[in-house]
Amino acid sequence: MKAAVFPSKIANLGLPSGHRCALFFRSPPALSSSFLTTPCRKLTRGIRGSGGFMSQSSSQLYSSLSNSISSQSDSELPQVQLPSPKPKSPPPQLPWLIVGLGNPGKKYQGTRHNVGFEMVDALAEAEGISMNTVNFKALFGKGVIGNIPIMLAKPQTFMNASGESVGQIVSFYKIPLKQVLVIYDDLDLPFGKLRLLPKGGHGGHNGMRSIIDRLKGSRDFPRLRIGIGRPPGKMDTANYVLRQFNKQEQEELDYTFQTGLEAIRIMLLEGFNKSATFVNTQKSMQQLNSREHSPCLNPPTSSPAAMYGGDEVSAIVVDLGSHTCKAGYAGEDAPKAVFPSVVGAVDGIEAMEVDADSAKNNSNSEDSKTNESEKEKGKRKLYVGSQALNYRRDHMEILSPIKDGIVSDWDLVDNIWEHAFRGCLMIDPKEHPMLLAEPPLNTQQQREKAAELMFEKYKVPALFMAKNPVLTSFATGRATSLVVDCGGGSTTISPVHEGYVLQKAVVSAPIGGEFLTDCLLKSLESKGIKIRPRYSFKRKEVRPGEFQVEDVGVPDTTESYKLFCQRMIVGDIKDSICRVPDTPYDDKSYANIPTTSYELPDGQTLEIGADRFKIPDVMFNPSIVQTIPGMEKYGDMIPTVRGLPHMVMESINKCDVDIRRELYSSILLAGGTSSMQQLKERLEKDLIEVLCSPSLFCARLLTFLDFENGSSSALFRSFQESPHSARVKVLASGNTTERRFSVWIGGSILASLGSFQQMWFSKSEYEEHGASYIQRKCP
Repeated sequence: MKAAVFPSKIANLGLPSGHRCALFFRSPPALSSSFLTTPCRKLTRGIRGSGGFMSQSSSQLYSSLSNSISSQSDSELPQVQLPSPKPKSPPPQLPWLIVGLGNPGKKYQGTRHNVGFEMVDALAEAEGISMNTVNFKALFGKGVIGNIPIMLAKPQTFMNASGESVGQIVSFYKIPLKQVLVIYDDLDLPFGKLRLLPKGGHGGHNGMRSIIDRLKGSRDFPRLRIGIGRPPGKMDTANYVLRQFNKQEQEELDYTFQTGLEAIRIMLLEGFNKSATFVNTQKSMQQLNSREHSPCLNPPTSSPAAMYGGDEVSAIVVDLGSHTCKAGYAGEDAPKAVFPSVVGAVDGIEAMEVDADSAKNNSNSEDSKTNESEKEKGKRKLYVGSQALNYRRDHMEILSPIKDGIVSDWDLVDNIWEHAFRGCLMIDPKEHPMLLAEPPLNTQQQREKAAELMFEKYKVPALFMAKNPVLTSFATGRATSLVVDCGGGSTTISPVHEGYVLQKAVVSAPIGGEFLTDCLLKSLESKGIKIRPRYSFKRKEVRPGEFQVEDVGVPDTTESYKLFCQRMIVGDIKDSICRVPDTPYDDKSYANIPTTSYELPDGQTLEIGADRFKIPDVMFNPSIVQTIPGMEKYGDMIPTVRGLPHMVMESINKCDVDIRRELYSSILLAGGTSSMQQLKERLEKDLIEVLCSPSLFCARLLTFLDFENGSSSALFRSFQESPHSARVKVLASGNTTERRFSVWIGGSILASLGSFQQMWFSKSEYEEHGASYIQRKCP
């Protein structure tokens, strides 16, 4: 019996011979495929007539040969060349829908709000697709990129109703949402920057809000955001987005469009992950391809880390800060779980008494639900989460697991993670790789302890630990920047160069959001204003619209819990009405400043004047703290703390002179406290004033003139690279959510990239090398 002949490409697949045949044709029952000697490529010719089925002559020949062969033995079978039925063609591929958002009409052409339209126009021109058809309330066109069918759409319903058009197209063509790419402008990205995400919310964009509403609330479709930057000065945002680009901006935008076109082609032909890596990390295709073919960076699929690649990655990103814990799924715009990073603790016999009271009085309360994390640790009972902490318990102390930015109590951290995973996200940690954000000065011992807890207690399949400043820088698409992280417990300045934190130049100060809250609380109390926690009173309506406040006796409430509740109220006052003054604060200048009203939970109305400017200025001039009654205990600390502009300069001056100019032009504000009004403008203004001051200029000049062995050219170059000649640029997202969650968002982007999946520290590697291996896997 002769072996069948196959095309060389199929033979190279290394499949069994029977499987090779089955890939190309099916034999009738009376005809064994073992006897067919003609290459499959020839057999598939002539099998279809003009109508797509066998012609009459072919059918007759096929029938007669089958009957004759079935009556012969195997040894008598002749070698014949037969037509064979052509395999079923694969189902038609569903097209991709690429939508650009904007406003129709000549009035809006060339404006910032219409960059989505312009990107689609550039794509249509590059691929030769006509966009002259009006259909589904949109300018509409169809074409092909490679072998992938695409549809282009520019909704003509105006921006705020874009969902009407997109919803109709998706419904009519039954397009999967994962194949709907929406392109639109983003105020919160630097001008000309691109960000590609697999899904997310609307982020305040009305066009995206309309699309999500029309897709029945689903956010699971990719989007390409084009940065247009924030409006300069105090320009109105609405006027800014409808403003046209100048010549220089248009040239930069043309380059951005070319990058966007390449990203779209990569996404269609090579997959979303590779395109996201290309866009979000600003790597060239040559770098990506060399990375793919590098044996040391691209482990075989049998590697434990390889199983987390692709679109099925469901990594969890956790950012445990000194004020709040943020947790959620990689690839999303914001964390799903945000709750205080403190724990309520009731010790010893008191815990048993509290449990008995809770069983009697609160059997139906929300605290009995599964979303409250309660664990007994010896004789101590712990309470985690907003709902659990909002309920007052006798003798409950409020404990923080973090001191000076470093974990000091791993028992409390364990409970916080437990609540995040099982109480909030409702997941089993065994099924999800974990990305943990960590402070820039985290110690080796702390990192190994975190890895040990994750692998031993939670049995996670893989782990990665990334520095907070690196993630913040990554979230904005920058490899080099100076990250100013104004958190709850401290303010930290960290230079990031080519994706690495320069540890020697990290500068920190203990003035953070909670310190400012305490300053405001003490200042209000010194004026006779009493901040009543919500548990300490009841409001009773005596007549319509009129309430009477009655005090509630709670003698067993701890001071730490009382302070925790007061801080929540005063923190809201600070976030609502405080703003950084344009110039350094002094009592005379702000003595007659107009007041702003704030209503307390007990019905009191506060009129706050100078304090709303004085408290934020503590970040720039810490000595102000000494003028606030009740803050005397910080008297020894304050003289050693420098203001924010000087901290920035100190950090940059510790870096190599070659990168100082770039750091001055890429100062990133992050953290919850950074969302305070006018902080960005004041920091930029003060830095420019300090750098351009005559005294600093002369000091720098004398330093360079004291250069004994340097040539004149080296002297001139060094002087040019001095801070005096630097261009200062402070960058901050206009979206408060993005500033507050910038670390988490950077981790979300990083953990969702396909090219990142080979970086995980896997459980098998942990079992083989131990916890110390985290230093090598996560440098």
